[in-house]
Amino acid sequence: MAVENKAQIWAVMGQSGTGKGLWIKSELRRLKPKRILILDPQDEYGAFAQPVTSAAEMARVIAAAGADKPFAVRYVFPKSCTGDHFAKIFGLACRLAYGAANCAFLVEELSNFTTASWGPPLWRRMCNSGRHEGVWVIGCSQFPAQVDKAFLSNATMVHVGWLGEEPHRKAVATRMNISPELINELPDLHFLEWHRSDRRVVAGEVSIAGRVTERGPIEKETKNLPKRSPTQRKKA
Repeated sequence: MAVENKAQIWAVMGQSGTGKGLWIKSELRRLKPKRILILDPQDEYGAFAQPVTSAAEMARVIAAAGADKPFAVRYVFPKSCTGDHFAKIFGLACRLAYGAANCAFLVEELSNFTTASWGPPLWRRMCNSGRHEGVWVIGCSQFPAQVDKAFLSNATMVHVGWLGEEPHRKAVATRMNISPELINELPDLHFLEWHRSDRRVVAGEVSIAGRVTERGPIEKETKNLPKRSPTQRKKA
């Protein structure tokens, strides 16, 4: 993927099991970024980048790539990771991604690294003006109300699966300019997606095999959107 100098900030939200990871992996296979840094707390992106477990090794791989060589590296966090460790690695990763330029920067479970009112200065700079460096930012979370509001506000694309708690649904629905109830009714593996370029909201679904089907704008399909079954609601 050639990262163009335009804003590419993707907010991918949804509870565990709703398909957001399947969708991201499908997009990575489709777009094939040549330069990518992944923060991977759950060690689930092994198909896309080599693992490292030290800050020095993460920095070495990206420095060796220079300004134009390919790289694919993911930092895998220890199981007993502390908040200080998350903060240290995130700060370094932001510096590396911004400095490398023309790369994808995928952050899994953003609530580990930011709060609603705080994000490291360089993270916010990437979300505000990362297009100037060609950084494609992908932030994922099960808890959108708890992540950096500046990130969600500047997102150029919002992809959302089902969210079980009202504050999280409202945080995303406000950005997408839709009713939170549309998010509440989504079955697992179904999603809504908003694009800043044309303000459209489309519905779709992703299969266990990672195949994505887009069904069209919800303005035309709201009455026909699949709903969560009573069983799914009870489990939730």
